[in-house]
Amino acid sequence: MAVSTLFAKLSPVKQRDVVSLVASAEQVVIAYQDGNGKTQLDAQTVTQSDLWMAATQLIARHEISKANVHLVLGHGLYQSLLIDDPGLSDEDKRAALPFQLKDFISDSPSDIVADGFSSPVANRFQAFVCHKLPLIQFSKALEKSQCRLTNVSLEDVVLRQWTRLDKTEMVLSRDSYGVLQLAAFHLGRLCFQRQIRGVILEGQMMSPSVVDDLALEVQRSLDYLRSQLKSVQVTGLVVSVHGIDDTELAFQLSSRLSVAVRPQQLFETEAHHQHIAIAALNCDYSPDVNLFSDGLSPKAPLLTFEKMLLVWGATSLLVVLVAAYQQFSLGQAKQFFSVADSERQSAQSLSDELNEQLALHLPSISLTNEVNEKKASIDAKRRALTAVKKHDAALQQGHADTFRALASLSRRDISVSSISVSQNALDLKGLASTPSSVPAWLQSFSTQPSLSDRVFEQMALSRDEKNRLNFNLVSKRENGGSAK
Repeated sequence: MAVSTLFAKLSPVKQRDVVSLVASAEQVVIAYQDGNGKTQLDAQTVTQSDLWMAATQLIARHEISKANVHLVLGHGLYQSLLIDDPGLSDEDKRAALPFQLKDFISDSPSDIVADGFSSPVANRFQAFVCHKLPLIQFSKALEKSQCRLTNVSLEDVVLRQWTRLDKTEMVLSRDSYGVLQLAAFHLGRLCFQRQIRGVILEGQMMSPSVVDDLALEVQRSLDYLRSQLKSVQVTGLVVSVHGIDDTELAFQLSSRLSVAVRPQQLFETEAHHQHIAIAALNCDYSPDVNLFSDGLSPKAPLLTFEKMLLVWGATSLLVVLVAAYQQFSLGQAKQFFSVADSERQSAQSLSDELNEQLALHLPSISLTNEVNEKKASIDAKRRALTAVKKHDAALQQGHADTFRALASLSRRDISVSSISVSQNALDLKGLASTPSSVPAWLQSFSTQPSLSDRVFEQMALSRDEKNRLNFNLVSKRENGGSAK
């Protein structure tokens, strides 16, 4: 089972089939549509076995799997209560309703499930109750066939489909115990139900007295509903009594009642519970009542054998893929390394061959020294030629720029008496009015291009016999010497 379940989970998701089961104390009826769309019916009698075991046997006999199961509980498997409206919301109803009903039932609220709806009769609430444990156990049993219990309704509620959903009508039926049941529906919602006792219908021949008694009971129910339903009235009665000619009974009652009477026209053959099972195949067969909720479904364990098998399989596949990829990468790397090593060896052989050829073309040491000496001689001659060119250029240009620059920098506090100028030297002598006049005059040399590159390394200040301030400026020579 584990392997089949695993592959079922991996298969594409498709719409699930619907199977209906009607459970009663005497039998369990199953209905479903086969691959050709034809409705199939079968029943399992409940004798020594439990009715839930009988339902499971029906599922297995017809090889039902991966289906949604609609369960309908017959009379005797649930309780119907009409109570004051508790005013519960849809979210709180399922949890709080069992505690609202604890005064009306003998079971503990934790052992039951309940559901219901507001009834149009005198602001009351129609509640339905059944035991919780059988539903949970049956839901677990369905998991073996990969089926899911999705809805649990009641025999009285399903009879709504016998009526016109936009009218207020009554349904006369007979349950598996042979008891006549009368139910009223307002706009498809159950608002009244009762058993008719003391009236026995047997065979196809119905005596007028029996029909009169039945009509009297139905008329009493009609009168009661007229008093409760102020704004609406019951417009019809649907006859669906198993073992009786519905058409004949409807004809007999129509002459005795104040409402229209018609036989049920949904089904031609089969018994009452088979009709219920077929009607329950409809997805909206019970929009107001569902005694089964997701909270009752058994919680799937986080760690199951199927999940472990799936994880192991995925892990093994991942390990194999990683190992295969690494092996492939290693083979590619070895192949690349082999090619690279072959190329390296070829390059090394070529390098050795070229080095051998280069060794044959190396010049002799004496020839190399002679070439170096020639290069040094040529460099010396080039430097001498450059110096001569500079000297010739200086001779051609003269020192006119220097004298013009000195003339432009004339000052009242400086009097130059001697100028000695050459290409690399400029010596100045003269008189100054104050000792600070000479440095100020030298700072102004930076404004003249021909004087800005002159650097003076000696400055002498002295007084002559007339107490005049003499200065003597000696410029820096290239050979580091000083003017005398």
